[in-house]
Amino acid sequence: MYLAENPDQVHSVREIAEQKMVPYAFARSIQRDLIDAGLVVTKLGSAGGALLARDPKDIDLFEVITAIQGEPSSAVCKKEPDWCAVIDDCKAHPIWVELDTQIKDYLQAQSIADIV
Repeated sequence: MYLAENPDQVHSVREIAEQKMVPYAFARSIQRDLIDAGLVVTKLGSAGGALLARDPKDIDLFEVITAIQGEPSSAVCKKEPDWCAVIDDCKAHPIWVELDTQIKDYLQAQSIADIV
C-alpha cells in the first residue's frame, strides 16, 4: 500500500517499515515475496529501493496475499486433498470449495488502488 500511495519514487524497506509501523525483518521478508511474485521491482544502489511492478489498479489483493502466504483456503482438504481419507464422501467439502471460490473472487475484485 505504501508503494501505491507514493508511486513516483523508490522507497527503502526500512522507510516502508517505519512508515507502516511494522518490524523491519517482517517488511524485508514480504518484500522478497512480492519481488518473487513479480509485484515489486527493486533498483540497486545508494538511491535504490522498491517500486510496484505494475499500476496499483492492476494488482489485486488475491495476488498480494498469495505472494506472501500462499493461496488462501478455508480448509486443509482444499489445499491438500491427500490429507483427508474421506474427501470424496465428505458432505462439507463442496462448501469449503465454494467458500474458497467466493473468497478468491472477492479478493480479485479488490485492487491495491481501491484500498489506497
